[in-house]
Parts: sequence; structure tokens; C-alpha cells
Amino acid sequence: MKKRWFVVILTIGLLLCVMPLSALALSSDPITDSDGNIICWEDLSTDLYSFDVSDVSDVSQEQTPVAVDPGTNAASGPAETDPVKDAADADSAKTAAAATTPFVEDLYADDPIPDLYADTTGSADGTGSDQAVCAINGKTYATLTEAINDAADGAQIDLLQDIELSTGLEFHSKNLTISGGNTYTLTLEQYGMYAYQSDITFKDLTLTIHADQHTHEHSAGNTANLITHSSKLHLSHVEFSLTPDQSLGSGIFLEHDSDLYFEDNTYAEISGFAAEEASGIYAESYSEDGHGIWVTSSSLNVTDCNWNGMTIDPINLTLDNAGVYLTRNGTSGYGGLGCYGVGSIGGTLTMISSTLTTTGNYGGWGGYGIYVGVLDMDAASTLYATDNEGSGVGIGNSREGESHIRGQIYCTGNGTSGIGGGGGFYVHAQHDDYTYEGNVTIEPGAYLYACNNKGLAGVLNNWILKIESGATVIADNNEMLGFANSFDARTTIKSGANVSANFNDNGIYNYAGGGDLAWATGFFLIEGGAHVTANNNKSVGIYNTVYGNFSTPADDYFTIQSGAVISADGNGAHGIFNDGGIFTVETGATVSACNNSYYGIFNRKGTFTVENGVDLQVEYNQESGVVNVENSKLTLLSGRVRYNTTNDLYGYGGGLRNYGEATLSDDVQLYNNHARLAGDDIENGAYATITFGATGSDWALDGYPDCYHPIDGWYDDSVNDRWNAHAEHETDLHMVLVEPVTSYTGPLSLKAAHGPTGTLIVHKQTTGEQLVDDCDAEFTFVLTLDDETIDTVNDERYGVRFENGKATFTLKDGESKTIENLPVRMGYTITEQSKGGWLLARVDGDAEGKVPYCATAEIAFVNEKQTATGSLVVTKELAGELDADDADTVFNFMLMLDDNTITTADAEEYGVQFENGIASFSLKGGESITIANLPAGVGYTIAEVRQTGWTLQSVSGADTGVVPKNDTAEIVFTNLKNGTDIPDVPVVPTEPEEPTEPETPETPEEPAEPDAPAQDETPGEEPAQDDTTVPAQPAETPAQDTTKADTLPQTGTTGWLAVVLMSFGFGLLACGWFFTRKQRAAKH
Repeated sequence: MKKRWFVVILTIGLLLCVMPLSALALSSDPITDSDGNIICWEDLSTDLYSFDVSDVSDVSQEQTPVAVDPGTNAASGPAETDPVKDAADADSAKTAAAATTPFVEDLYADDPIPDLYADTTGSADGTGSDQAVCAINGKTYATLTEAINDAADGAQIDLLQDIELSTGLEFHSKNLTISGGNTYTLTLEQYGMYAYQSDITFKDLTLTIHADQHTHEHSAGNTANLITHSSKLHLSHVEFSLTPDQSLGSGIFLEHDSDLYFEDNTYAEISGFAAEEASGIYAESYSEDGHGIWVTSSSLNVTDCNWNGMTIDPINLTLDNAGVYLTRNGTSGYGGLGCYGVGSIGGTLTMISSTLTTTGNYGGWGGYGIYVGVLDMDAASTLYATDNEGSGVGIGNSREGESHIRGQIYCTGNGTSGIGGGGGFYVHAQHDDYTYEGNVTIEPGAYLYACNNKGLAGVLNNWILKIESGATVIADNNEMLGFANSFDARTTIKSGANVSANFNDNGIYNYAGGGDLAWATGFFLIEGGAHVTANNNKSVGIYNTVYGNFSTPADDYFTIQSGAVISADGNGAHGIFNDGGIFTVETGATVSACNNSYYGIFNRKGTFTVENGVDLQVEYNQESGVVNVENSKLTLLSGRVRYNTTNDLYGYGGGLRNYGEATLSDDVQLYNNHARLAGDDIENGAYATITFGATGSDWALDGYPDCYHPIDGWYDDSVNDRWNAHAEHETDLHMVLVEPVTSYTGPLSLKAAHGPTGTLIVHKQTTGEQLVDDCDAEFTFVLTLDDETIDTVNDERYGVRFENGKATFTLKDGESKTIENLPVRMGYTITEQSKGGWLLARVDGDAEGKVPYCATAEIAFVNEKQTATGSLVVTKELAGELDADDADTVFNFMLMLDDNTITTADAEEYGVQFENGIASFSLKGGESITIANLPAGVGYTIAEVRQTGWTLQSVSGADTGVVPKNDTAEIVFTNLKNGTDIPDVPVVPTEPEEPTEPETPETPEEPAEPDAPAQDETPGEEPAQDDTTVPAQPAETPAQDTTKADTLPQTGTTGWLAVVLMSFGFGLLACGWFFTRKQRAAKH
């Protein structure tokens, strides 16, 4: 019994524990403040109380603006009644607040104007009589200088108001930060700042410096700001302005391993430092490598400075997500940016996702928009150098540094007219004590645009320049040279690179040697796969030259390698001009020198070689294709030199004019050129030496002023004896064949042409009574030559198209066909195909004969219109041992007329029915058929179809002939019956095998009956079918919970917990009842 009551009491206790949780639960309404605003978690604080400065009304007062004494920097304002008492009260209030508010110090630190402590002690004399202008960790100071002197290492000075100083600032071995709290301005008038072995940061303020010198004695003077001896100056989130108040020196002077930082969205303006040799920023050469200037996530503008906008020699300049703008600098100096390198140390400009613009700077022809020792820029950076008096971009480091350009450079409108100015993009070299040597690689994907520049060149390389695969260099529309490679310089255009040098005075200009003999190893190399254009320049497309009388070393060269594609087309003078250099086009290269106003290729005192297998095109040039002058060596082992002329300049040698040593292989296609005076294709000078091979088998003349005849050799084309194979009079003919020669020296004028030829003219005439339509009757002719190898693709060469020595053509009455340029003494035959209704009456001339020597043979075919008709009678006779059944054997015939226009609907007109000039009919032995009313003169053919058991024994009459005029042609076909000794047994196919009966398919087993489910088993549910009906909408849509996710959740909502606990309690009660009954049963 006790156990039973225990269980009951336990259950009731559990229920009572649950009931208060639900009964005392808060409502579901959100918690709000006194204004009805919903309170979220972030609105609450772990502190039960907060400190409100506004409650301390007895110590708070409105700030009064201060006036600054330029000499003392002391702030003056209304006199305080009792500053000591006020300060004590303030200390007391601060202590009390701190005791109850853990974060009150943070509040104070973030407040730029803590009025509560405006009169706190901290002045130089400690009396607290001066109004505070700045503070360090809550301690205020009447002057910024006092705070700087008092600042500990790493301290931050917080400005409490705008400050203006006329005495400058000095930092000696200091490491501190001056902050304006994004509110205040620090102005330095007349004097700037001096930092010695210090690390100074200005942040979150406006810094204005209007000064020309700093205050420190016995140091580099005449500069507004001197940062020296391992000092660092940081401008972090600063709006910075630096201007001079008179012209004395530079704006910022860095020396002795010092660094300058523009960072964290600083905007800096440096302008107007116009004193002699003054720059906006000047860093001199006493600094070691690794120091420099950093512009990070900031903007820097330097304008209107005398020497350079920035002169940093040799420290580095790094731009990271920055924008730098340099303009109107270098009035008496060099220009925008000078980042020099001397000896083994070089100044490096590094650009990371940045933009540098240098425009409108001065400096004359020797100036630069930007000059650096090394340029290292990533693919996300862009450099603009535009409209500068000197070169746009100059790079010239020591021998150890290499520049890498991965982004985009635009150099336009730079340079001064004349040869002195550099121009657009300048890789500089100077082999002396300073040793400036630029080493530049334009990386894959980079883009260099150097166009519309004055001075010497759009791109000028003085030392080492490599253009990698995938890089693009555009050097177009420059005043003088597009792309220049200077003395001893080395340019390599890699496979896959693209270079354009179009619309300049000269496109590509290479000085092969000519510089310092000790450095004479320069070259211009275009590797296989590169694509280079030098088109439409005023003078020369590609100019390879040796300066002065310098003898070119063997390793000074201009080479185009296999796979490269080069064009030098449409230039005002020559396509390619090799002036004393070594120029080589290697096997597999593609080179074009076409449509130039003078020469395609001009080799003067140099060596020019085109190897085997080069796709060389020298075509349509106006004053000779190739010219090789005295003391020059030309080797052409492949290529096409065609369609060039020489009219106004010399008039000799349209294809090749040689006055030196020239070698041409058989693979050179040199023909169809034209010269005004002599030597259409080749003109060899009196002292020149030439080697040339035979003409090509597929060469042919191109027409006017010549013919279209195949070329069969070299012929004399001298000035007074020009080649002539088509003169009207035999005395005017001149065809002197010249055999190919090896090393022939002496005058020679040649044309690739042909020897004597003849002409055939075929005429067509008709007579007789004709109808109107007879004028359009066409007659077909076949010309057959004895040479079956003559084939042409069209009729340009001969006037007709030949195939295997045969040509077919048609003529109407009164028309003629001229077949010209035929080899003389070639046998020929001309035949006319028969035409229904017409009879070939006669042939005037030789329809069969030999092509005349340099003359013309005329042949006239005269046809008469036929109005008369003729007939054909065809008879069938049988022979051999015949029996009675043979008389019924039917024999089939076919009649074919040459006139395929004859078609009838039935046999009424002719006795047989015709379709396209063909008729079929049948005869038995002893029968005949008459085909009447056929046009006289039409050709016919009668053929018998083979009959089984019979052999055609004979044909009497003409089974092929012409229908006679007003007469009948009889044709008898006699067939012999085959005897028994020659049986005519038809082939009887063997009987096919009977197909076997297909096997009867086995009867499939019947599937076993499925087991019936047990009586109490429920069959599985049918698989759910897709229900396409619209589900019923609930009677009432539950309300959406519109409470924000960050609203404070309400406590007490434990209905679910109550249900769980109640269920657990009832379960315990049931267990107790069960065990009780079990005990009672056991006792019984």
C-alpha cells in the first residue's frame, strides 16, 4: 500500500512542477521600450546601467572657437572662472563614471572634443591655463609641439581642433601617430616638417602644407619637408595638399634610407615647386636598395614642378591599387617621373592593379613622361604617357635588372620633332660610367600602343627588348620611325607575338652594328610564328642598315625564322631595304613585299638571302621587284617575283636589276614583269655576275601587252632588240633563246617568254534557201592537235580550252574562231559534226595540216541548207537450215540520226516514231521497212539487236552514212541460223534448295501461381499514382510569423515541454499500477 501511495504522490508532484511553467509564461507579444520600439538582442547590454555624459550638466559647456597665435601656438579664448575647481570636478565625475561604466574610457577616447575635460591639465607649465588643442590618452596639450615632445614611443596624438602652425614641426627619434579623427585640419604655413630617425604617421585628417623650407638647421635646406636618416612618413587616410609659399626647393626630400607612404585612401596634391632643379618629391642617391615610396589604395597628383614631378634616385616606387597623375612638370628639367638607376642599383617602379598617367610634361627632347630603372607591372595595371615633350616612357636600368610588362601601356603624342627626341616607348642604354642599360620583356597578354609620336620612334630599343608570345605591340602613325632597334641593341619578337609598324615614315628600322665595337653584337630576330607588319609607310617598310662605314660583324643580323609571317607592302619607297647589313629569310617563313612605290627588295652593299622553301612574294612593285647593287650579294632560292614594272626611274629590269652578285635557283618564279626600256624580267649590269636556272613548265604569259602563251624559255630582251613573237611582218620578229647560265658576268637582258607560234582561224558560212531560225543554227567543230599533252583550264592562252590536245567549239553563220599561240609546225585536224537539214558543201583552206611559222592559216566550212529529203529502206533476210517456225522470228533494230531534234508523236510522218532522233522497229525474215521524208544530208546509224540462235552474217549497203538527197539508201541485214553443232543453249539456273522448316519454338512454361497471402496479412499498398487534382485548401490559412529573426525571443512558451512531462507522469502512474497488480497476483 505504501508503494502505491508513493507512486501516486510522485505523479502528482510531477504534474504540479509542470503547471507553473505554462501558467506563468509571458505573452507572445515582443518586448518593447518606453517608446514602443521592439528590443532585439543587440539592443541590450550586459551592464545594468549606462553612463550619459549629458547628465553631468554642471561640467558640460559649449566649445568656443579658438584663435591660434602664429608665434606661440597658444590657444586663446574666454577666461574660465575657476579652472582648477572645474578640473577637480571633472576628475571626480570621471572617476565615478569609470566605477560604474567599464567602457567609459573608450567613449572618451573616441570623442574628438571631450568638452567635459576641456580644461584638463597638460600644458607645458602644468597650470592648465591654456585651452587644449590635442590629447594623448586623455591628457591634453595646449600646443602640438608640446604633445610631440611629450609623446612616448608608439603614442597617438589626437587633435581636438583645427591647428595652424607657422613654425613647422620637428621629429627627432620619434615613433608616433597624429590623428584628426576624420574631423580636423592641420595646416603648416611657411615651414614644413623635419623628421630624423623617426616613424611618423598622419591619419584621418586634412594636412595642408604651404611652405618652402623646414626649420632644422645644418641639414638639407630649401625643401619644404625633409625626411632623413631612416625615417618613415605615413599619410594614412589623409587629404594632403603641399604647395610652396615661395620658390626655394622641392616639396618633400627623402634621404639616407628614408621612406614615404601614401596609404588607406589618401588623396595627395603636390603642386607648384618651380624653383631651379626642384621636384615635387625628391629622393637622392644616398639611400640603399629596398627603400622607396609606396602609394597604396590612394591617389597622388604632382603638377607644375620645375625639374621633375618626382625625382627618386635610385629608390623604388610601388603603386598598389593606386592612381598617380603627373602633369606639366619639367619646365627646366626632365619631365614627370624620374626613377633612375646608377651602377648596380636601380630604381624600380612596381605597378599592382594601378593606373599611372603622365601627360603634358616638359623637358625638351631629352625629357620623359616617366623614366625608371625597372618597370614591373601586372596585367591589371595601365600606364598612360601622352603629349610629353620628351619620350613618353623611358626604361634604363643597370645590367642586373629586368623589366616585365604585363599590363597596358599607351604612348601617344610624345616627343619633339626631329631626330633628337626619343618618341614614345624608349628602352635606354648608355655604356659609360653610369651604365644605363634597359632590359625589357613584354609578357604574354601585354599591350603596348606607341602611336602618333614625334621624335625618333614610336618604339626605340637601345639595349634588350623581348616581345613574348601573345603580346601585342602597335607602333603606327609616328612622325619618323615606327619601331627602331638602335646600335648594338637586341630585339626578339617571339613566336605568337604581334607587331605592327604601319603608316610611319619608316616602319621597322634596325641599326645593324655601327656603335661601340666592344658591344657590337646587336640583332633583330623575328622567330617562327610571329606576325609582323610594316605596311603603308612613307618611305621603307623594313630598313636594315649599318651606320656609316662600319663593317657589320657576323653576329649583327636581321633574321626572319621559319614560320614567321612578315609583310612590307604599300610603302612609299621600298618594301625591304637592306643597307649594308646581313638579312636572312629562313626556310618556312612567309614574306610579302608588294605594291611598293619603288622596289620590293633593295639590297645595297649587304648580304640578302632567301632560303629554300620560303613563301616569298615580290609582286606589283612600281620600279622593279628586286634590286641588287654593286658590292652586294643576293641569293634567292625560292619565291615569286612577278607583275613588277619599271617605267619612270630606270626602265630596266622589271623583275630583277642586278649590278652585284646574284644567284637564282630553278624554284624562283621570275616572270611576267615589265620594263620600259629592256629586260622585262632580268637586267644584269656590265660588271655584274648572275646565276639562273630554267623557266618553269607551268609558267605562262599574262596577256597584255604580251599574249597568254606558255613560257618555254629565256629570250633576249635587249634595249634595241626587244622580244617580239607577234609582229605583223616577219622582219620585226625577235625570238632569241638564251640558255640558263652559271656565274655569267656581263650585260644581259632577259624575258621569260616563248618562241615562234602560229594561228588558226576557222570561219563558218551557210548557203541555200534558209528560214529565219536558220540564222541561229550552231555548228560544232573539233580541233585535234598532235600533242595530246596540251591541257588548259580556260581559253585565255589559246582562245579555246584544250583537253588532251583536243578543243571543241561552236560557230554560227558568219562567225569565226581564232586559235592562237599554237606551237609552230604542230600537226592539226579540224572536223565539223554533221547537222540535220544541212549539207557540208565544201571546205576552203586546209582542215588538216601543220601550224604555220609565225603566220595564220584560215579555214572556212561552207554548209548548204537542205530542203530535199531522202529515204532509207531496211530489209531482213534469213539464211541457213530453216524450218517453218523461223519465219515468225522477230529481229529488232535501232535507227539513230545525228539530228537529235527530230521527235514525232507517231510513225505517220517518217514511217517510224522518233524520239530525240532515235527510232526503234522490228522485222521478220523477208520483210522490209521504208523510213521516208528524212532530211537529206543528215547522218544516220542503223544497228540490229542481237537475236538468240542467229548470227548477223552480212550487211548490204551502208548501215552508217548520210541520208541521200532525193534518193533512197537500201540496207539489207542477213542473219544465219545457228546449226546443231553450235547449239545456242540458254543457261538454266539450278533449282534452289528447299528451305528447311523452321523449328517450332518451345512452349514457355506457365508462371507459377503466386502464394496467397495469409489471412491476417495486409496486401502491400498500391503504388501512389500522380494526383493531378488541385489539393483542397485548408479552411484557414495559418498566420505567418512576421517577427524579425533578431527580435528578442519570449520566455515561458513551454507548452510542448508540459505535454512531454505530463505524458511522462502518466507513464510512471501506469507502471506503478502494473507492478502493483503483479505483486498482488504473485501473493495470490
